[in-house]
Amino acid sequence: MVWDLRYKTVRWSFVESLEPAQVVQARCSSMVSQGSLFGQVTVRMHSRQTLAIYDRFGRLMYGQEDVPKDVLEYVVFERHLTDPYGGWRMHAKIVPPWAPPKQPILKTVMIPGPQPQPGENQEEAPGEAPSPHLA
Repeated sequence: MVWDLRYKTVRWSFVESLEPAQVVQARCSSMVSQGSLFGQVTVRMHSRQTLAIYDRFGRLMYGQEDVPKDVLEYVVFERHLTDPYGGWRMHAKIVPPWAPPKQPILKTVMIPGPQPQPGENQEEAPGEAPSPHLA
């Protein structure tokens, strides 16, 4: 869920819950050995959120901070049941096949400008003293 967020700024906020969270499925299974039990719960959450992702230059790549959107999510939480101190953790998000496709993220690219040639005078701003040349 945090893939490819290097050099980006994410601004997310939870606005309100439109419906109470609802457990869709709960299951318990043993892994590797009989003494190791894991429990998984799939929760349906319908909420209103805002999301904006900015690139490293501060330009908006995805979403808007001002416009809240209705978000319907199916999130799978899991817990190691035999560990008395274990907590619930997010395991996965399920995207149903009927969900609309996500809006593509705009990529920032550098457009190369003209390269100065060695020995070529660069334009100096008016009012600036010329830079000293060392021999």
